[in-house]
Amino acid sequence: MFRKFRHRVLEPAITKLILFIGRYCPGFITHTFASLAGFFAGPFISRAGTVLDVNRRNIAIPLGLKVNAYQVVNSTACCFFDFLRFSRFSDDHFKRVVEVQGREHILNALEKGRGVIAITAHYSAWELIPRAVSLLGARVGVVGRKLWNPRVSQELDNLRSKPGIELIDRGASAVGLIRSLRRNTAVGILIDQDTITVESRFIPFLGLDARTPLGPAGIALRYGVPILTLHIARKSKTRYLLTIDPVVNTEGFQNEDGVEKLTAELNRRIGEWIVEDPDQWIWFHKRWDRRPPGSDGLR
Repeated sequence: MFRKFRHRVLEPAITKLILFIGRYCPGFITHTFASLAGFFAGPFISRAGTVLDVNRRNIAIPLGLKVNAYQVVNSTACCFFDFLRFSRFSDDHFKRVVEVQGREHILNALEKGRGVIAITAHYSAWELIPRAVSLLGARVGVVGRKLWNPRVSQELDNLRSKPGIELIDRGASAVGLIRSLRRNTAVGILIDQDTITVESRFIPFLGLDARTPLGPAGIALRYGVPILTLHIARKSKTRYLLTIDPVVNTEGFQNEDGVEKLTAELNRRIGEWIVEDPDQWIWFHKRWDRRPPGSDGLR
């Protein structure tokens, strides 16, 4: 009985409350909430044996990266609250707080009329990217998965699609994605999680093999769709910078293992962002939990 109540009533109500607070509270209040979240949750998620602790010992420390649990939680919460608050900003106001660098790369690629596959990661305020690209004059779609609770998922989907963004279900077939590309859409895809619903391979990521979706690279090579990487980074309490990289030259990836090699190149680019500022990436994902057959497990 309680489970049904929680699923149908409690979780949607809490979600609506969080969305309301995030959208209408001043930034200094939501940033204070984020700071408190980091203060209280940081020690909990970084204790011995947690996902963040395992990732830090096996990935971050060997690379010489310092990952602060407080900063990771604080950054994640701040960026999410900023996404909610910025959603009620006018387009002109949004453009003032989210600067775009490299817009010519995606706009020139769209001139070919085959759409664009835009690869990014769960880094900083990634939820702000679709609207920023849309305001460049591009048609935008985002591939994502539905959440555990359909009512909660619908609340977030309504907010994500409000600026005219097309939502593409990751769990469905690739037909919807290909159809969007044929409408000359810039389709955003996050590939920095271990997913079980799409075809994946163990590809190097931050120095250790991690299961990575092959679909984006495969579609780009098979259909000749331009593919590029882009990411957003928090530069101050009220400013973000979206950097759009040049389109990947796929001529060197046309051989038999080209899909895996292109995917490795995309992973390499994402890794560069994380190395530049580790605390803006979500280190509490189970990114490396599944290991290649015969390999050693994580310590």
